[in-house]
Amino acid sequence: MYTVVSFLQRFIPSRYRSRRFLLDRYHFDLTSFDGDVSTWLDRFPVTTDNVEMYFGLAELFRRRGEFDKAVSVHEAILNARLDGYSVSEISLEIAQDYYAAGVLSHAEEVLLQALDHADDEISNRAFRLWLSILESEQEWARAVELVEDYGIPGSGGLRLANLYCEMIEEQRRQTPLSRLLKTLKKPQRLGVSARAEIIAAELYTELNRVGDAIQSYREILIREPRRVDLVLSPLKHLSLMNQSVPQLLTFLQQLYQRHPSARILEVYLELSSVQATALADDINAALLEEVQQGDSYSVQLYWLNQQSSDVQQAVAPLLRGWEKRSLEHSDDYLCIECGFYSDKLVWQCPQCESWETLFSRYELKIEQKIKKAS
Repeated sequence: MYTVVSFLQRFIPSRYRSRRFLLDRYHFDLTSFDGDVSTWLDRFPVTTDNVEMYFGLAELFRRRGEFDKAVSVHEAILNARLDGYSVSEISLEIAQDYYAAGVLSHAEEVLLQALDHADDEISNRAFRLWLSILESEQEWARAVELVEDYGIPGSGGLRLANLYCEMIEEQRRQTPLSRLLKTLKKPQRLGVSARAEIIAAELYTELNRVGDAIQSYREILIREPRRVDLVLSPLKHLSLMNQSVPQLLTFLQQLYQRHPSARILEVYLELSSVQATALADDINAALLEEVQQGDSYSVQLYWLNQQSSDVQQAVAPLLRGWEKRSLEHSDDYLCIECGFYSDKLVWQCPQCESWETLFSRYELKIEQKIKKAS
């Protein structure tokens, strides 16, 4: 009977089979280990024949949250000094155990040795883990230093830019603005971070360098129009201060052709009213379409105010519904890497830990429409 069962087990998909290893004269089932680790290690020391079983056992302990046992197993493997198993690689496993357990200081000690003495593959893994630890601890200055010292040139630019941004935000109250702007030059030179440009524009504004702030905001919209939800309001305010509304209207008209967002039309209509200028023909054509889409309450009100009193009276009962459907009440943020969504913008996705991957869901929808039309 046992032979028949063993034969049939060969045809069971691997994900449904338990992991069994030969240990001395017995078979050991990894899915059901409840023994004392030290007893097992004393009874069955780590050897070349059973080391893979012990790696599997350590992984089981990790998954069960028994990180102290995982450390004990990995340390036993390390102390066995087996041929073909590098000290750095096993040390990295121990660091991962400490990291998973939240004992970050111990993990850092192990990782520093791996970074300095391991081969490239292990060093890269150690680098990524240590960087994750520093991000978890919000040690931004140390994270920047780690990337500058050990990072691969030309890679991870967006992550490095955001580490600088986090460090600058942390120092913002205690450090002179001019020094912060100097520090910000490095992430700006990388040319990949909208956040770095937003911080630069904010610092320029605080220094009353309005022209530079306007230029920074415009650069963001040229490179990344999906960020209009963050940029348009301060850009509008600064243009009013700087008496450069006509130039902004021209810029917005061109931007709307590239990225026809209701948010751009909202600001265009508002500033046109302030300037008492007639709408351009293409904006007039877009107005009715935006009203029909129903994404912007202010655009709908603008259109309604141009209608006769009879139309206004007939439409009045619909206004509350229009307002509830508007972007102010319905938009949220979506991570383009993993699909995580949030009611508010965060610069680092809490689910996949990617930087600057959350965007307005509405602006992403506009982008998809453009791609389908092209």
